[in-house]
Amino acid sequence: HNVKGMLKDLVSLMEFKKKTDKDSKIKDTNLHMVFLGNPGTGKTTVARMIAGILYNLKYIDQNKLIEVSAKDLIGQYVGQTAPKTISVIEKALGGVLFIDEAYSLASKPGSSASSFNEECIATLIQAMENYRDNLVVIFAGYSKEMDAFLKSNSGIVSRIGYTMDFKDYTLDELIQILKSMFIKSG
Repeated sequence: HNVKGMLKDLVSLMEFKKKTDKDSKIKDTNLHMVFLGNPGTGKTTVARMIAGILYNLKYIDQNKLIEVSAKDLIGQYVGQTAPKTISVIEKALGGVLFIDEAYSLASKPGSSASSFNEECIATLIQAMENYRDNLVVIFAGYSKEMDAFLKSNSGIVSRIGYTMDFKDYTLDELIQILKSMFIKSG
């Protein structure tokens, strides 16, 4: 319910901004997001819905969601990470970049790969700023681990416009989902 409420608020703000664009002095809306929650709570599904919503509202040029994880962004050798990250960003331009298990981008103290992780995050932050009118980035992952990720670089938090907390389904909600699956499958 909280995610649905935030989505409705987001859509209302975007529609209002669109209607009053010439008369309004509302600053550009920061649509980069963080999705917090356990697996199976609908984070990827909602990210796909957001891509469609933002496309229909003409905020993004294409109805596309590029879904990646750390392995798609971080290189194995010196000099590979920035180009690899930039390549993914370029594929996502005009749409939404969804980074699942984003907490794995956070550097682990003493890790030999920490400079690669830091380079990836710095590249993402730069793209979030440079392409804010042509790209929406959504970081997703477990709540506790994402807290550490967000603290790993203050530039991330300052560029996040929305944080959505995906709660686990209740038993009644799971039963409703199961019943709807039965109905759909006949």
